[in-house]
Amino acid sequence: MRNYPILILALVGIAATLGCTTEQAKMSPEENPYLSQGRIQFESSTTKDIIHVVRVDTNRPAGGLLKVIVTLRNRTKDNLWVDIRTTFLDADNHVLESTNWEPIMLDARTVTEYTCTSLSNQAADCQIIIRKPKKTSLSMP
Repeated sequence: MRNYPILILALVGIAATLGCTTEQAKMSPEENPYLSQGRIQFESSTTKDIIHVVRVDTNRPAGGLLKVIVTLRNRTKDNLWVDIRTTFLDADNHVLESTNWEPIMLDARTVTEYTCTSLSNQAADCQIIIRKPKKTSLSMP
């Protein structure tokens, strides 16, 4: 009975070594894939399947603010509400400012433009997240 703790310890050690792998982790070809310029992220894969990003433009109007214009196409036969949040990043890729979730209606089988402008002229990049709205906001006016 005194050998049970040693036996259990030996079994745990064997299980730990057999569970290890020697494969090298695969790296993304991008240097920093989550902070690449103009990155648009979808909260779910189903949202990505029904919304097509046609175009993303950025420019700096007078005052040096960063303006983002995103053209989205609704692929479904029904009007679709989505929530969009824009996060502006500074030159070091730190969050500078974020918008609230903005409800946008995408008309059936048409293109819709979403525009957002930073509040600071230090904005160097942006990330946009698109999600389906919560159940309570489906009946928006």
